[in-house]
Amino acid sequence: MQKISKLFLVALALAWTFSFTSCKEDDPYVKKTIDFQSVTLNDDGYWNGSDGSGSLTIDMATFNNEYNDEWGAWSGFAFSNNTDIETPGFSNQYSAYIPAGADESSAYAVSYVSGDVATITFLTEVNILSAEFTNSTYAYFTILNGDAFTDPFKDGDWFELTVVGFDAAGEQVDEVTYRLADYTNGSEFIAESWTEVDLRPLKGVTKLVFNLESTDVGDWGMNTPAYFCMDNLRFEYLK
Repeated sequence: MQKISKLFLVALALAWTFSFTSCKEDDPYVKKTIDFQSVTLNDDGYWNGSDGSGSLTIDMATFNNEYNDEWGAWSGFAFSNNTDIETPGFSNQYSAYIPAGADESSAYAVSYVSGDVATITFLTEVNILSAEFTNSTYAYFTILNGDAFTDPFKDGDWFELTVVGFDAAGEQVDEVTYRLADYTNGSEFIAESWTEVDLRPLKGVTKLVFNLESTDVGDWGMNTPAYFCMDNLRFEYLK
């Protein structure tokens, strides 16, 4: 009886292992993480589209960029390894308010959202899983201390990122919001570390559009600097 029992247990273990392996092999999805480490940065530690390319493709995702050569201005996405968390103001627009990229990596994405120009398009339909977000140093200090154009955040203020997914037909699939700063209900939160945000509602998308809103609005629009930083964009697609 003892020998039979051992043989049975061995057979059961082999069957379980085979079943588990088969399930993994039968997974119809390929999972990807874009961590931005492959981006070539200039001597100042950033890429802002000054080469006139109009976009940058990493793996199967294209990050849009608009660069005005006359003004030396950009919008959409840039990429950086800057880690200046002490200098406030526009001159420090390429730094996240954190000493490194997510997981202590070097490079990450910086976005300046002007209208609806901060977009990512994919070569095929994907399910977005997550991404990590934080504030730029420029936005962080403006929220905390104010600047020449605005006062510091007060009770009731907030600064919010919305990620909107669109399918191949251009129809909106869903959207996810994340507050980069929240002074409501007695809170005084300003994001100052990488936070992984669940983006799984954005299924079957070929395009992401990023929008920023703030309660601090003046005659010329939003006073809060329209910047956010992103790392480790995770998604999956069918094999």
